[in-house]
Amino acid sequence: MWSGRGILQRLFAALKGDDRAETQAIATLRLELAERDEEIARLRKEYALLREQSKAQVERAGGKAVESIAHQCAAPLATLSAMQARHAEKGDLNPADLLQVASSFRKILAERGLEEIGTVGETQPYDPALHQMLDGARPQPGEPVLIRFAGFRFNGKLVAKAQAGAAKSSSGKEEMNKMD
Repeated sequence: MWSGRGILQRLFAALKGDDRAETQAIATLRLELAERDEEIARLRKEYALLREQSKAQVERAGGKAVESIAHQCAAPLATLSAMQARHAEKGDLNPADLLQVASSFRKILAERGLEEIGTVGETQPYDPALHQMLDGARPQPGEPVLIRFAGFRFNGKLVAKAQAGAAKSSSGKEEMNKMD
């Protein structure tokens, strides 16, 4: 059983300076405590430095990723700029050329992890996590819906739900014509 009385008596004796050995033991403990406090302070500084270095590395990596995307987008943007100037000058614009530029952007983003959810005009089984209904219909999960606007995931994370409408007929093209 623990006897607090004996420890307290020794502590009081050490505080009075009556017992040299206990006084020395307390001094040793204080020294050890001071050394531990210094070690804790050193480790905290080291941790803060490592955290700042890690943050800087993440920022550099993010900057490099954005720079890489900007580098890849430069050519399609230059083409788009030239198309805009030609349209302003001559008033013509080839839709196929514009779609080709858009395709270039889609490819660049797909290489970086952008995934399309659905294709316009396609019928898919309804998934409330992936589809947003536009026409007020409330299909049950798994019921067919018609994709009207594609949705997107980036590295597996949902960015935009695909916008859909009720698929009332077996032909999605007929539904798309009704939208026009």
